Amino acid sequence: MPTTFFQRYPKVAYSFGDNEAQIEFQNLSVYIDAIDQVREYGSFYQNYQIQNGERPDQVSKKIYGTTDYYWTFYLMNERLRVNGWPITNSQLYNQVQLYYPNICAITDGTSFLVSELENIPLCRSETAIVGGWVWYQQSKKAAKILRIDQDLGMLHLDLTDIPNNPQILYTIDEESALIIRNEDPDYTPLQIYEQLTVVRTVNQWDAPHHYEDADGNWIFPTYSSVEPYIMNQVGVTTSPNIAVTYFDRFREINDESRSIRVLKTDVVRQVVSEYNSLLLKQK
Repeated sequence: MPTTFFQRYPKVAYSFGDNEAQIEFQNLSVYIDAIDQVREYGSFYQNYQIQNGERPDQVSKKIYGTTDYYWTFYLMNERLRVNGWPITNSQLYNQVQLYYPNICAITDGTSFLVSELENIPLCRSETAIVGGWVWYQQSKKAAKILRIDQDLGMLHLDLTDIPNNPQILYTIDEESALIIRNEDPDYTPLQIYEQLTVVRTVNQWDAPHHYEDADGNWIFPTYSSVEPYIMNQVGVTTSPNIAVTYFDRFREINDESRSIRVLKTDVVRQVVSEYNSLLLKQK
């Protein structure tokens, strides 16, 4: 979709690199609040539901009879600026896999210290931390911890395939992990620090983002404050709470982005004219 919108912006000398010559380029830092001033007033906007597969220029053509005002949708709706234009339903599955390509190990919320023969809450672990390394002994795979959802007892790991029989995870040193990954999968780590019990391992896009009760309230698992620190797995077994996956949440956000506010047809030209007038004063 070609755009002439930024051609109206004032130009400044800009260098695209330390050793590059300066060229004239649109000053994208310019801010005009003309649309901000009217977007909350009901007399200036109407609601619109973006249909599956509709592009911004098509919606502009449908409402205003021209494709020229597609950019007003983004200025009228912060959600579009943050999340982007909603994608089609057929694109959701492939897109969510691109956003969440890794795997998640859902633990029981505890860690067993090998040297101390002691159970501790996962949040007190000194080696099961972001940037630390874990080892699937049975599957002969080492993985780096990318993120930890402490409320869910869940580790996001930099693997794309779910290992076989991943009931136990061991935290290990980086040197051993890199040897297992790059040189010898049969290598035995120099030291095992902690042992984590894995409830299940899932694709990241299919992992729980949170849980919801019957009223749609977000619920997270809780952990006992005393030995043996076993997780109360809300929503995992017999609880009536529903697990909402990253895919579910991604689809929900995409659907929410379909409901937008648009300038009414009888004011759009006036508002856009004022916007462009203020823009010219920035030069």
